[in-house]
Amino acid sequence: MKRLTDTMIAVAKIGELTAATLDTTEILRRVVFITARIMKVDVCSIYLLEPADGTLVLAATQGLRDDAVGRVRINPGEGITGRAAKQARVVAVSDVTMDSRNVYIPITGEDEYRSLLSVPLKFHDELIGVVNVQTREPRMFGKHERRLLKTIAHQVAGSIRNARLYESVLRANRELERTQERLIESEKMAALGRLSATLSHELRNPLAGLKGASQLLLRRTPEHDERKEYVNLILAEVARLGRIVEDLLHFARPRELRFELIDANRLIEDVLTLHAEDFAARGITVRKRLSKLPPVRADRDKFIQILVNIILNARDAMPEGGQVLITSGGITREPQRRSFAVFQFRDTGPGIPDDILNHIFEPFFTTKPTGVGLGLAICKAILEEHGGAISVVSSHDDSSAYRTLVSVEIPIIEDRPAQD
Repeated sequence: MKRLTDTMIAVAKIGELTAATLDTTEILRRVVFITARIMKVDVCSIYLLEPADGTLVLAATQGLRDDAVGRVRINPGEGITGRAAKQARVVAVSDVTMDSRNVYIPITGEDEYRSLLSVPLKFHDELIGVVNVQTREPRMFGKHERRLLKTIAHQVAGSIRNARLYESVLRANRELERTQERLIESEKMAALGRLSATLSHELRNPLAGLKGASQLLLRRTPEHDERKEYVNLILAEVARLGRIVEDLLHFARPRELRFELIDANRLIEDVLTLHAEDFAARGITVRKRLSKLPPVRADRDKFIQILVNIILNARDAMPEGGQVLITSGGITREPQRRSFAVFQFRDTGPGIPDDILNHIFEPFFTTKPTGVGLGLAICKAILEEHGGAISVVSSHDDSSAYRTLVSVEIPIIEDRPAQD
């Protein structure tokens, strides 16, 4: 009667567990605890088969060292546990010190345990893993204990299978959601591109006429006429609108990249030289730590466009003056082992609030009263066309003088052929 009661308790408890959660890790953690208590053993462990390499990985344990979870791997056929998996049968050993098949795994701390009962976890004919129970003292596992652990194993295998199916459905749903988001974003970008092309076309001719008329008016206005100041303001605004139109055109129809080998550090120096007086007048100092880099294969004009945009953003973030630190270096990304040149721009501005930081790469998003919000969006598009990336991190505490960090990565070796 007691044997039947134990079996019924085990089935009921694991059944309740399956109904309560579909998280594989949580199921295994509770199962080893329940099994160790019902079977009155010192250790219960579950090893799961890793499909990628066919090894058995320690997934949960009650009694062995917790830090061994995820680190222990057993090949099918290796040791007693491996044999139970490979032969798909129950293996019971009353004293492992007397069994030549036994293999100790030091990081588990199992050398203090003598008996071992190992039962495969199978769902129909599919091997999922192995469940083990162990005791410190030698122990003969009878038919009842073997049957009980087999019942638990059968129940657990079904639970794991269901949990994995549920997790796979969740992953599929998340991937579907991401795909839908990408499709929506793609449609939005396409619509914005068409709108930008139309606006650019409609604005260029009127702007050209306005510019020409203003220049003519400027020439005909006496030098000391106060109206000349207003004409200059008109010309400045026309020039600004012209730049916005050019940004819109790039966003709508990006120019085909013209790759060449460039000295990225030299281009940084050139851009800084061009803006040196502006920075000095605003009380902004620039520090540089540029490491020696091999030539980078990139579109020269587009790379300069990225540099100018980032540097001027840093300038605008410090209207009361401050400091910019520019560094360069190399990094290798795993697993492809691709080499990238990395350029980082730090400034001592006030930082970017999180609600703004989440949108800075969105087209037409801007916090500047005279901005159009295409600068960083275009930089991101250019870098992605190069196989690179851009990221922005910002903090608001006083742990560092530099609040905002812009990182640019671009491949040092580019696989695509050069274009004329």
